[in-house]
Amino acid sequence: MPPEPVTGTGPPHVRVTARSGSVTVIGEARDDVVASDHADVVEGPDGVVEVVPHRGSRSVTVQCPEGAAVTIGTRSGRLHLRGPLGAVHANTASGTIEVDNAASADLRALSGSITVERCAGPCRIKTKSGATHVRSAGSVDITMGSGTVSVESVDTSARVRAVSGSVTLAAEGRGPIEVETMSGSIVVTVPEWCRPNVRAKTLSGRARVECPEGDDCSVVARTLSGRITVRSR
Repeated sequence: MPPEPVTGTGPPHVRVTARSGSVTVIGEARDDVVASDHADVVEGPDGVVEVVPHRGSRSVTVQCPEGAAVTIGTRSGRLHLRGPLGAVHANTASGTIEVDNAASADLRALSGSITVERCAGPCRIKTKSGATHVRSAGSVDITMGSGTVSVESVDTSARVRAVSGSVTLAAEGRGPIEVETMSGSIVVTVPEWCRPNVRAKTLSGRARVECPEGDDCSVVARTLSGRITVRSR
């Protein structure tokens, strides 16, 4: 028989722990938390709703109220968080992480790609290898070993540190930007109205500032090997 739904007042905190297999969490207009037949749903004494997948590597889908906080941990498998969610924490050893719409995000992976479509607040990402793509975030703090980083829009502050790989970041000019990589190119774009205070340094490559400078925001870019470009869009 399918598990009984768990209900509560206000958006709950949903926690999912799985060994392997894909996990999909969907935030939608509902008051309860339900999971597919391959998992049990249990409300703990601290108010956290635990989703416990059965043994094996089968996929699990969890439906929860909009704005729910979600914590997911898995060894391997795809993690997909859909719909409007609250604070999202996801950790996987090997697998992709996809977040559609979250109030905030803290995402960690040893290997695999990470994609964030929209994060209203702070977006923290840490991965050893794989591509990272953020379409929109309030702020970003990204640490990566090897791979590419692409941030299409960040409202306020941005900090990106990478060992190797290219970094492309588009800022809205409302906060400090710091990008550092040992090997790889760096491209930072700011709005046309923004006059950034730029400090760019590369030991092997070329640093180019293709926009008027001023004091609207600070941009710090460093790389040991690669080109640096700061420009208006």
